[in-house]
Amino acid sequence: MTDQLSETVDSRTRRSLILFVLALASTLPTINLTVANAVLPQMQGDLSASLEEVSWVLTAALVSTAIGVPTSSWFSMRFGRRRSLLVALSAFTFASAMFGVATTLEEVILWRVCQGLFGGAIPALCMAGILDAYPKRSHAMALAFWSGGVMLGPIMGPPLGGFMAEIHDWRLAFVFLAPFGVLAYFLVLVAAPETKRFPDLRLDWLGFVALCVGVASLQVMLDRGNRLDWFESAEIVLWAASGGLAMYLFVVHSLTSRSPFIDLRIFLDRNYAIGCACMAVSGMLTFAPLMLLPNLLAQLRDLPVEVVSLMLVPRGLGYAIGALGLARLVRIMDGRAMLALGFAIQASGFWYLATFDLAVGPTQVFLGGMILGIGEGVMWTPLATITFLTLAPGLRGYGAAIFQFARFFASGIGISLAIALLTRSTQINRAALNERISPFHEALQPPAVPPAWDPTTLQGLARLENEMFRQAVMIGYLDDFRVLLVLTLAVLPLILLLDRPPRLG
Repeated sequence: MTDQLSETVDSRTRRSLILFVLALASTLPTINLTVANAVLPQMQGDLSASLEEVSWVLTAALVSTAIGVPTSSWFSMRFGRRRSLLVALSAFTFASAMFGVATTLEEVILWRVCQGLFGGAIPALCMAGILDAYPKRSHAMALAFWSGGVMLGPIMGPPLGGFMAEIHDWRLAFVFLAPFGVLAYFLVLVAAPETKRFPDLRLDWLGFVALCVGVASLQVMLDRGNRLDWFESAEIVLWAASGGLAMYLFVVHSLTSRSPFIDLRIFLDRNYAIGCACMAVSGMLTFAPLMLLPNLLAQLRDLPVEVVSLMLVPRGLGYAIGALGLARLVRIMDGRAMLALGFAIQASGFWYLATFDLAVGPTQVFLGGMILGIGEGVMWTPLATITFLTLAPGLRGYGAAIFQFARFFASGIGISLAIALLTRSTQINRAALNERISPFHEALQPPAVPPAWDPTTLQGLARLENEMFRQAVMIGYLDDFRVLLVLTLAVLPLILLLDRPPRLG
């Protein structure tokens, strides 16, 4: 079952074509995953849905993607990688087209689930295909190009969605993916090589169902926990219990079964285990700021949607700069040093974000996003290369699926925890600031306080209350950035445990 390996492609032209095609295919589902963030208000009004109801559009995508990614390895071994990729692309394209013509909330959620299930498998299948098509000495270069699609998709999704919604409506933000999906399908059909199939391979139904239930339950718990006050809600307790039990059953069964759905012994490879841990942290560092920064600008600076969406573009520019700089760094640094440098640059970016105040404008956000993007561009390719450096070629299908799963599942955790921390921090700081409001406080005596904030008048108290709320929310955002800074620094010691790799150049 672990002998699935296609022959390394000898022709440089053929390899380049495969790389381009698989990079295009990988871009589509990653754009789809975040494009809904920019058009959610339009969807809510058009579908006459409440905020909680329309939020299931985001939850459904995260849950179904988290399920679709790890299942891709079994399907690629059972039916062949190219065939599995073609099915995933065709189903994802059809779901995108149907999503754009959906008229009810139920239809929207159904097609969103289909997008996640089939779209989630595409990046993992493409990554495994690139690792097989290129010799090991060229993995760094190939992954650097391919990662552009995977990393730029979440960054370009919201601006693209905002633009499409501005010129037509929210449906166009999803329908426009369909023609590119058709193009990617035919390009994969022509260019991508097939892998060895194992038609007698049986599906480990117990492991499969346990993994699906566990991942779905935990993702829903994290997504809805903050709205329902976490374990004060019976629904959250139920999701947590079912998710924990299912994941326990999955791990025990996988370690004791002769033919598990996912062979967890892959984590005995130290480089791979540490690489997946770093990838999980990277997922949090990528997706959490993509949610926090636009909300900060919209909530506290009252900037229009189109301006807020454009503020995510610097992440893409920074990533391009980091990836281009990588070509020079590989000549003087080994992969571990470059990986540490990438995380260090991101740490400096979060430190800079933590210095923001209520006067923050697009220029500061542009610079902060640029720094984070450069860090991502520097660290992603050495991370992917080192992770698969010592892994047996026959395990790449498993490895690529779990590697991508770590990123997507951790990103959902990061977003949920960031929202929870923002909410709690805002409440705590607002209460602390309220304690200082009194007509007898020295700082609130004329002429120190403007007449508009006079606490002896009703209008003054209302304005003071609004300003305290804004200050408390700003402190909450800064607390989130500080936690991300600590998380970035905490992963650095793990890099010391990696095996020394050869030069990536």
